[in-house]
Amino acid sequence: MPALAVAVPPRSLAPALGLAGSWAGDVALLRSDDRSFLVGLGSFSAAHLAYTAGFAARGGRPRPAHALPIAAATAATGAVLGRHAGELRAPVHGYALLIGAMAVAATGVRGPGSGRILGGALTFALSDTLLALDRFVLGERWSQAADGGVMLSYTLAQWLIHDGLHRHDRAGS
Repeated sequence: MPALAVAVPPRSLAPALGLAGSWAGDVALLRSDDRSFLVGLGSFSAAHLAYTAGFAARGGRPRPAHALPIAAATAATGAVLGRHAGELRAPVHGYALLIGAMAVAATGVRGPGSGRILGGALTFALSDTLLALDRFVLGERWSQAADGGVMLSYTLAQWLIHDGLHRHDRAGS
C-alpha cells in the first residue's frame, strides 16, 4: 500500500485513510491466529468506512439496479461464511455488511473514474470472499491457490479504486 500511495497519491483524507487502514490490515494478517485476524478485520473495516465516506462524497445516490444485487450477494456471502466462522461469526457478518456498504456506495459515484471505482470495490469484495473461503472453508490443498487469488484481486482492487479516485478528482479540479 505504501507503493500505491506513492504511485497514485491520495488527493483527500478518505482514500489516504483507506490505504492506511488497508496497510495496517495487511500487517496484521501476516500472522494467522484469531487475534491477528480480528485486528486485520478491524483495520480493513476502518478502510472500508473511509472508502465508503469517500465514495459518498463524490457521488449521488447509489444506483438500485447495481446496489440490489450487491446487497443480495453480500447477505448470501455473509450467511454462508458466517456458518463456517465459528466464534468469529459476528465479526465476519459485520465485516460483510461493511464491504457490501462500500460497494453499494461505489455505485453512486458518477463521472470520470467511476467505472474503475466500482470495479475496484467489487474486486475488493471478491478478494475478501476468497480470503474468508481460504480461512474458514477450503482445505489446505487449496490454500496456496486461494492466497494467490487473494493477493492478485486485492492489489488490483486497490489500484482500481485509487486510480479511479485520482481520475475523478483530477477531472473535478
